[in-house]
Amino acid sequence: MAAAPAQALPPRCWELDDCIELPPPGGGGGGGTPPAPAYTLQGVIELEKYGHEGNWPYRTGGVKVRGYSRFANASNNRVDADYINVRCYANTLTGYSTTDYDSENNGALVDVHFWSPTIPVTGVSPEFRTITINCVHHATKNGVNYNTTSTRQFVIPE
Repeated sequence: MAAAPAQALPPRCWELDDCIELPPPGGGGGGGTPPAPAYTLQGVIELEKYGHEGNWPYRTGGVKVRGYSRFANASNNRVDADYINVRCYANTLTGYSTTDYDSENNGALVDVHFWSPTIPVTGVSPEFRTITINCVHHATKNGVNYNTTSTRQFVIPE
């Protein structure tokens, strides 16, 4: 029988002044760029139009928006998710709110088109004419959950 070759042991750091601890054996090479995710969920908010009602001094206004969830592969091509949804809220500084929701099975895109609350705009400072849109986007594919949010603000012209 041949004797097994001797194994060198790493130095014990309490015995050497310039000791560097080594990673455990078999630790895997590391470095490099991790692989890109197979899918992405995109959340988008678009302004469709401004709307006004009434005349000075009681003119009111709002915004019509489109919020959507889009599921895509690494090449940015639309791909059907097992389930996809979008829920959007339009909020004002004074506490008024509207919301809309859509979902579907086996779809790559869902969207909502809705109006914000109508608020006074004549003689009102921009912060009180600002509508904040927040959307929550969700999809599932092959048992994996994808979630994202999107936010935009629009100032209604007087």
